[in-house]
Amino acid sequence: MTPTSALSPPAAFADVALPVPMDRAFTYAVPAELAEKDALQPGVRVSVSWGRRRLTGVVIGLSAEPPAGIAAAQIKPIAAVLDATPVIEDTVLELVAWAASYYQAPIGEVMRCALPPGAASAGQRAPRRQAASLWHPRPRVERLNSAQQRALGEIVGDGSPAAPLLLHGVTGSGKTAVYLAAIEETLARGAAALLLVPEIGLTPALFADFAAAFPEQVAVLHSGLGPAERARQWRRLRLGAARVAIGTRSAVFATLPKLGLILVDEEHDASFKQQESPRYHARDLAVMRAKLCGARIVLGSATPSLESYTHALAGKYRLAAMEERVERRPLPAIRIVDMGAEFRRRTATAAPRRRGPAAAELFSEELRAALADRLQRRQQSLLLLNRRGFAPAALCRSCGETAQCRDCSLALTYHKRAAQMLCHLCGYAAAPPAACAQCGSEHVYFTGAGSEKAEEELAALFPQARIARLDRDTARSRRHFEQVLAAFRAGEVDILLGTQMIAKGHDVPGVTLVGVLQSDLGLAFPDFRAAERTFQLLTQVSGRAGRGREPGEVILQAHHPEHYAVAAAAAADFAGFYQREAEFRRWLHYPPFAALAWAQLRHADYDRVLDYAARCGQFLRQLAPRYPQTKVLGPAPALLARAKREHRMQFLFKSASRRELHDLLGALRSFAAAEKFPATALVLDVDPLSL
Repeated sequence: MTPTSALSPPAAFADVALPVPMDRAFTYAVPAELAEKDALQPGVRVSVSWGRRRLTGVVIGLSAEPPAGIAAAQIKPIAAVLDATPVIEDTVLELVAWAASYYQAPIGEVMRCALPPGAASAGQRAPRRQAASLWHPRPRVERLNSAQQRALGEIVGDGSPAAPLLLHGVTGSGKTAVYLAAIEETLARGAAALLLVPEIGLTPALFADFAAAFPEQVAVLHSGLGPAERARQWRRLRLGAARVAIGTRSAVFATLPKLGLILVDEEHDASFKQQESPRYHARDLAVMRAKLCGARIVLGSATPSLESYTHALAGKYRLAAMEERVERRPLPAIRIVDMGAEFRRRTATAAPRRRGPAAAELFSEELRAALADRLQRRQQSLLLLNRRGFAPAALCRSCGETAQCRDCSLALTYHKRAAQMLCHLCGYAAAPPAACAQCGSEHVYFTGAGSEKAEEELAALFPQARIARLDRDTARSRRHFEQVLAAFRAGEVDILLGTQMIAKGHDVPGVTLVGVLQSDLGLAFPDFRAAERTFQLLTQVSGRAGRGREPGEVILQAHHPEHYAVAAAAAADFAGFYQREAEFRRWLHYPPFAALAWAQLRHADYDRVLDYAARCGQFLRQLAPRYPQTKVLGPAPALLARAKREHRMQFLFKSASRRELHDLLGALRSFAAAEKFPATALVLDVDPLSL
């Protein structure tokens, strides 16, 4: 990215980042009339020819000479310049270049993240269509308590850049009030602020609070907006008409002149990591962006990630703690129900009879009694079952076969209301099986329970209750999602049942009971972060109880109540959990005590995947002596050996040297290109959240 200068010869060539899965920018000739006027700058969008297509790219560099070894006459000219001034500021261009290098991703694909949908019409007037918000702002705290004031002092300091601050505040400690005060101070200094949140569902309430605090100054950015509205919001930020941005992970690329403060709420949340190319982590990009533009950055969470907390203990990050809830409200009382012991007790005392409905398996006696008590006292309850659908599998009793997705190595989930078997990865749908596809037996039954089944059985237990369910199946649109949450907050719903989308960020003072069905469900996943995710989810959902005047109660139903993740969540013991989990990670050389990456070879033809994996394996073995601090495991079938009609083989990289790991991954990418692998055959993930 070379800036133009009055002392330099006119730029005759431009490096353009294009949205294609290739690892470089492409050089185009600058038309003479533009070169003479210096009308082209980095950050401007241009239209160029790409084979038989016309693509929109972003200029990232200018030069007077063509690339070495390429004659100027061979270079195609730019077809059109789409902007009079840059639409992407210099620091965002630097961030894009850094992300492409660090995450081993094509720079054009990263650049596309910096241009929201609809930005191609940035020079036109987009229609203004935004539904009125269903949320009313919460009363703003007029005076911060002592812990909040200390945290605010750590954030604002003297306004100069500082090391990242990890704000570790228990649920209900008033982090939002601190964010508001910090942004107010930032705006008073003439700077802009960016707040990143993990889920779209968190934005309505936050937007209402922030819009009331900073009228006409707030822009919201997330994928739930239509392209025209998102372009309008993005343009308001670029032009300085709005100086506060609230958004999900892609908002980390938003152009914000004079950015002075970045806040990452729920910094531990996995939603900040993009699972498709480019596989960036918005939290880590936010830290880098703050460094590039000299802004202060705050990472807030009641359950910090092991990476961030380890950085804080090592002094790389500063640490501020908020250990009490506002107004000295007590944390909820948390009880664990051993569902194994409950089952044994029931079977020992039950009279011989035909097996009845599974409500007794989903809802313990304690939870049913607690729900009945809240209904009688006209208080609200929140129930979490982190599994969609009615039943997670259709099992043949005769041969043990489960109904599998046609395109993925996953069991199909039964959705009763839709009368379909669905794949939650690719969306494949099929009719419920009348007989086993393997042996032809008619003895096929649905096993396990999801949120749809829990809702049905909850309605049977409490027919008088007003029950609502929120998961990906019922939240058909952002509007419907907001309507259900608004109704719950207004007291029009007695029991809200849902998946993890209801577990974090929501502040409903009427909730006095939280119940978690199958609270140790996530521990069954073969992933090194399973315990951390379980602890975080249980702590976050427990924090929804007792946020009003009435104290809260939490009931965790578990088959493994002795597991340290469940026990630590019940005791609200983050330090104890961190000590146990860090010991495990250090022993097995997992993050944050080692750098991690994986590489997958993918293709619809299984034999070609095996061939690619074998060739890559041989190449990596030859390179092993040059990379003594990096261990390469594989190739082996990926955990999802087939997904979306593609077979997958995987390598896992563990390294004590991040620089060495990146060099090795770069060498592997160069090898795949030299061997003429298809552009989509090799997939890399640096700092993966899941294996």
